[in-house]
Amino acid sequence: MSKRGEGSRLIQLGLDKELVDDFTDFREGYLGAPEYRVLAEAIKLFMADRLAAEPEVKKRYETAREKRRGSKKSVVQLVPGEK
Repeated sequence: MSKRGEGSRLIQLGLDKELVDDFTDFREGYLGAPEYRVLAEAIKLFMADRLAAEPEVKKRYETAREKRRGSKKSVVQLVPGEK
């Protein structure tokens, strides 16, 4: 599997070329795993680690998540329709 041309999207995100090369080599060694799979796993692990270690970050995260999803604290009254 050729490494040529891989990682250009990561460089566009501003990641250091050396880190991108290391990541490409890691993916190659990780049974040729696609970028998105390795990144998704890494992001989930990083988030879980930081949320467990930093309670204030967890609070801000939960607040932002509720805001994005729409607050579950709002009350919606259901009115039966006419038959």
